[in-house]
Amino acid sequence: MKYIYIDGGARVGESVGIILDKRIELLNCDSYMFECNPSHINTLNELKEKNKNYNFIIKEEALWCENCYKDFYISTDIWGDLGCTLKPEKNESLDRDNPIKVKCIDFSEFLLGFDDDSYIIVKLDVEGAEYEILEHLINTNIITKINELYVEFHDGFFSTNSQTLKEKLTSFNIKCDFNWE
Repeated sequence: MKYIYIDGGARVGESVGIILDKRIELLNCDSYMFECNPSHINTLNELKEKNKNYNFIIKEEALWCENCYKDFYISTDIWGDLGCTLKPEKNESLDRDNPIKVKCIDFSEFLLGFDDDSYIIVKLDVEGAEYEILEHLINTNIITKINELYVEFHDGFFSTNSQTLKEKLTSFNIKCDFNWE
């Protein structure tokens, strides 16, 4: 069995210590680190150099429902750039006047590139894009390729409630954790 770890919204690689380092079976796994905020790429590259026990593949792209380019909004609140998002309607202080154009990939298509015997672990912390991405995975039935799913939902920042989506996700044969941190 081949382990695949996909970190959607990798930021500066916090999930390495939270998820990867706690599981011996994930040593030497392929780890795809998706981060579209250019200010974090150098830190991810440094993390890659320090962690040779994982095959880090840094992808300067955002996970989404289609292959396209979208505006990416930098957070301007007191927490720094933790809340950067593809979703301009996010109820947070964002620099809406100066978005960055970022490359997005269709996450369903990306997952289709893995063999059926791959064990796929996904972490999504994508500041509101998780709703559309997960609905798209369910609608395309590609959700069934995922074995473990760790998600941070951002209900407080949107007029969306994740409860129905959580119920849909738990109906699949997937280990789900909706409080990944």
